[in-house]
Amino acid sequence: MTDGQEINMLKLEVAALKQQLHTERESLKKEADELMMKKIEHYEKEIALVREDAQIERLRLEKINNEHQKLNGELQVRLSKYEDKAAHYRRKAVL
Repeated sequence: MTDGQEINMLKLEVAALKQQLHTERESLKKEADELMMKKIEHYEKEIALVREDAQIERLRLEKINNEHQKLNGELQVRLSKYEDKAAHYRRKAVL
Protein backbone atom coordinates (compact mmCIF):
# COMPACT_ATOMS: atom_id res chain seq x y z
CA MET A 1 0.00 0.00 0.00
CA THR A 2 1.39 3.39 -0.90
CA ASP A 3 1.55 6.39 1.35
CA GLY A 4 -1.17 8.10 -0.70
CA GLN A 5 -3.52 5.13 -0.32
CA GLU A 6 -2.78 4.91 3.39
CA ILE A 7 -3.51 8.64 3.80
CA ASN A 8 -6.78 8.24 1.90
CA MET A 9 -7.80 5.30 4.13
CA LEU A 10 -6.96 7.33 7.23
CA LYS A 11 -8.98 10.25 5.88
CA LEU A 12 -11.92 7.92 5.31
CA GLU A 13 -11.57 6.55 8.85
CA VAL A 14 -11.44 10.07 10.26
CA ALA A 15 -14.52 11.04 8.23
CA ALA A 16 -16.35 7.92 9.46
CA LEU A 17 -15.37 8.66 13.05
CA LYS A 18 -16.54 12.27 12.67
CA GLN A 19 -19.87 11.04 11.29
CA GLN A 20 -20.19 8.53 14.12
CA LEU A 21 -19.36 11.23 16.67
CA HIS A 22 -21.90 13.58 15.09
CA THR A 23 -24.56 10.84 15.17
CA GLU A 24 -23.82 10.02 18.81
CA ARG A 25 -23.84 13.71 19.73
CA GLU A 26 -27.24 14.18 18.07
CA SER A 27 -28.54 11.08 19.83
CA LEU A 28 -27.33 12.39 23.18
CA LYS A 29 -28.89 15.80 22.51
CA LYS A 30 -32.20 14.12 21.70
CA GLU A 31 -32.00 12.01 24.86
CA ALA A 32 -31.16 15.08 26.94
CA ASP A 33 -34.11 16.95 25.42
CA GLU A 34 -36.45 14.06 26.22
CA LEU A 35 -35.18 13.93 29.79
CA MET A 36 -35.65 17.68 30.15
CA MET A 37 -39.21 17.43 28.82
CA LYS A 38 -39.97 14.65 31.32
CA LYS A 39 -38.50 16.80 34.08
CA ILE A 40 -40.59 19.78 32.99
CA GLU A 41 -43.75 17.62 32.87
CA HIS A 42 -42.95 16.31 36.35
CA TYR A 43 -42.52 19.81 37.76
CA GLU A 44 -45.68 21.02 36.00
CA LYS A 45 -47.60 18.23 37.74
CA GLU A 46 -45.96 19.11 41.06
CA ILE A 47 -46.85 22.78 40.58
CA ALA A 48 -50.45 21.84 39.77
CA LEU A 49 -50.66 19.76 42.96
CA VAL A 50 -49.18 22.56 45.06
CA ARG A 51 -51.64 25.05 43.52
CA GLU A 52 -54.51 22.69 44.26
CA ASP A 53 -53.36 22.24 47.86
CA ALA A 54 -52.98 26.00 48.24
CA GLN A 55 -56.47 26.59 46.85
CA ILE A 56 -57.93 24.03 49.26
CA GLU A 57 -56.09 25.65 52.18
CA ARG A 58 -57.26 29.10 51.07
CA LEU A 59 -60.89 27.93 50.91
CA ARG A 60 -60.55 26.29 54.33
CA LEU A 61 -59.14 29.51 55.80
CA GLU A 62 -61.86 31.58 54.12
CA LYS A 63 -64.48 29.29 55.67
CA ILE A 64 -62.89 29.68 59.11
CA ASN A 65 -62.67 33.45 58.60
CA ASN A 66 -66.35 33.63 57.63
CA GLU A 67 -67.31 31.57 60.66
CA HIS A 68 -65.25 33.85 62.88
CA GLN A 69 -66.83 36.95 61.34
CA LYS A 70 -70.31 35.51 61.90
CA LEU A 71 -69.46 34.60 65.50
CA ASN A 72 -67.90 38.04 66.05
CA GLY A 73 -71.09 39.68 64.74
CA GLU A 74 -73.22 37.59 67.08
CA LEU A 75 -70.96 38.42 70.03
CA GLN A 76 -71.11 42.13 69.14
CA VAL A 77 -74.91 41.97 69.21
CA ARG A 78 -74.88 40.20 72.59
CA LEU A 79 -72.28 42.63 73.96
CA SER A 80 -74.33 45.56 72.71
CA LYS A 81 -77.35 44.24 74.61
CA TYR A 82 -75.29 43.94 77.82
CA GLU A 83 -73.88 47.42 77.28
CA ASP A 84 -77.40 48.76 76.80
CA LYS A 85 -78.50 47.06 80.03
CA ALA A 86 -75.46 48.41 81.87
CA ALA A 87 -76.18 51.93 80.58
CA HIS A 88 -79.80 51.56 81.62
CA TYR A 89 -78.83 50.46 85.14
CA ARG A 90 -76.31 53.30 85.40
CA ARG A 91 -78.99 55.78 84.48
CA LYS A 92 -81.21 54.27 87.11
CA ALA A 93 -78.27 54.36 89.53
CA VAL A 94 -78.51 50.71 90.18
CA LEU A 95 -74.83 50.10 89.47
